[in-house]
Amino acid sequence: MRDFLPAREAAYLHYISVVLLSVLVLLPHPTAALPFFDRLPKFKVRVLENAELQDWLKEQLDEQRKSSSVLKSYEDPQDVARYERGTLEKLLRSRGYYDGRVRQTVDNGEILYRVVPGKVFRIKALEIVMPARLKPGFPGVGLQVGDPLEAVKVTEGVKKIETYLAENACLLELDVDYKATVIHSEHAARLEYRVAPSPEVRIGQLYIDGVTSINEPFLRKRLQLSTGDCFSRAKLDAAKLRLLRTNLIAGANTEVSEPYDGVVDITFLLTERKHRTVRLGVGYTSDEGAGVSAGWEHRNILGRGEKIEVETRVNEVRQSIKSEILVPRFFRDDQNFSAKAEASNEERDSYEAESVTIGGTISRRHTKHRTFSIGSELKFSEVQEEGEESENYNLLSFPLGLKIDTTDNLLDARRGATVAFEVKPYFDLRSSGTRFVKNTLVATGYLTGNEVRFDPTLALRIKAGVISGIDNLEIPADERFYAGGGGSVRGYSYQALGPRRLIPSTVAGEPPTLSDPIGGRALSEISLEGRFRFTDSWGGVLFVDGGNAYEDPQPSFDDLFWGVGLGVRYMTSFAPLRFDIAFPLDRRDGLDDSSYQIYVSLGQAF
Repeated sequence: MRDFLPAREAAYLHYISVVLLSVLVLLPHPTAALPFFDRLPKFKVRVLENAELQDWLKEQLDEQRKSSSVLKSYEDPQDVARYERGTLEKLLRSRGYYDGRVRQTVDNGEILYRVVPGKVFRIKALEIVMPARLKPGFPGVGLQVGDPLEAVKVTEGVKKIETYLAENACLLELDVDYKATVIHSEHAARLEYRVAPSPEVRIGQLYIDGVTSINEPFLRKRLQLSTGDCFSRAKLDAAKLRLLRTNLIAGANTEVSEPYDGVVDITFLLTERKHRTVRLGVGYTSDEGAGVSAGWEHRNILGRGEKIEVETRVNEVRQSIKSEILVPRFFRDDQNFSAKAEASNEERDSYEAESVTIGGTISRRHTKHRTFSIGSELKFSEVQEEGEESENYNLLSFPLGLKIDTTDNLLDARRGATVAFEVKPYFDLRSSGTRFVKNTLVATGYLTGNEVRFDPTLALRIKAGVISGIDNLEIPADERFYAGGGGSVRGYSYQALGPRRLIPSTVAGEPPTLSDPIGGRALSEISLEGRFRFTDSWGGVLFVDGGNAYEDPQPSFDDLFWGVGLGVRYMTSFAPLRFDIAFPLDRRDGLDDSSYQIYVSLGQAF
């Protein structure tokens, strides 16, 4: 157990102070980084005898202040008051108060809006003009004579007419409009909905133009349209979206012929995406040294969106080459199949391992954000721990996974969350009796304040893992849990955290020493980042990471090692380029913990 002395707390405050001062010095106007230096004047809205309207108007002004770039450019409270008075008058009209008046006063920098809404204008006459044969079955727009003339409900009526016609008519052109005539003397209005005249047609021939390497029957199946179907612009838009979602099409448009004999021909004008990509990359971390990577990808290897990828990575401690093929829409539109093969060589401080892995996985989207997966994997490895004889393993595993993902961007998420849970039973086919189950849970969350200067994003990652079934040292060393490094606890070397063994001294009277980390059966990690965007191209980050690995399968978030740091982000068109420097807060006596670590790579830390 580590002893948390006052010196540790002093070091913590020192590092945090350095981080904050560095950010403030780099900014041309340090106080601009803090949102409370950028507030608009306070305001109050008073509406006599109508508390509901008063609360609604205040809520709408609050929302406008979060998003309006015009308001943020005003410095004089009088300018803000005049602008928001116009907004309040528009809001009153949208609720049917067409005679409403707003007066504003500014006192000591605070704005008071006095609102006299007047009488609500109500619908005096309502008429819907549409084809006679369709009108008897129309359920209505949700409004009737005597209702208030509210803008939201009026526009909802347009959508109800459009939805009804799309489901019950085959109109070549669907154009629905409305006209509201306000009668001030009567505090009333006449409302008329009108459907523009249009012939009704059905789908004739379907053509696809612009593709050369994609299987045309595959694309036609994605259209979900047939000759003789009722014509609908909404169906065409849905078909184009399905084509784009194949990731084989860069652009999709349609041409509709002139009607003949009650039908129209439709031509889909498509633009293929480039299907091949070559990647080259470099990176650097203090704990693993410099590294290079290269990859090749083909996203349409067989003409139906099958993707094959080959990638190699080389640094001072690990070399690998991996190939993977992905078959989308595997027997079902919501199901994918992937197969992989990988060969790697690792030379860690605590072990050396050579392995070859082959496997396959079927994943199925249960909902838009939820995916289940099941697969099998066979790994042939030779592992040698520090001071031990090498051992050979033939591990067969059956991973089961669940992933929930609501994030907006895979490589630079700014909102949403992810939860990934995997259960992976292992069996050694060499009859060694090695059987264990590896469970891993990773959760992330992202929240961005778009209304605040520099668009700050708060990012959180929590990871926990447990291995059960056998004792720690009976688990292959390259399958145990380790903590520390760029994807774990920044500030510590890769795999530097976790249990160690005592090595007796060969010299009489000398105390035993600690071995390199041996890995554990449990893992706990937590990371918190504050991300900022100073310009479209440059950003920064402040972060704190904590984590540890444990010999017993009981993860804990009490006994963690902590690191803090800051970083710079350069926003490329693909993903952020990351440069981080991190400092360990719990440097350990007798172990070679560096005072800092540096990380350079592509993409956010998580």
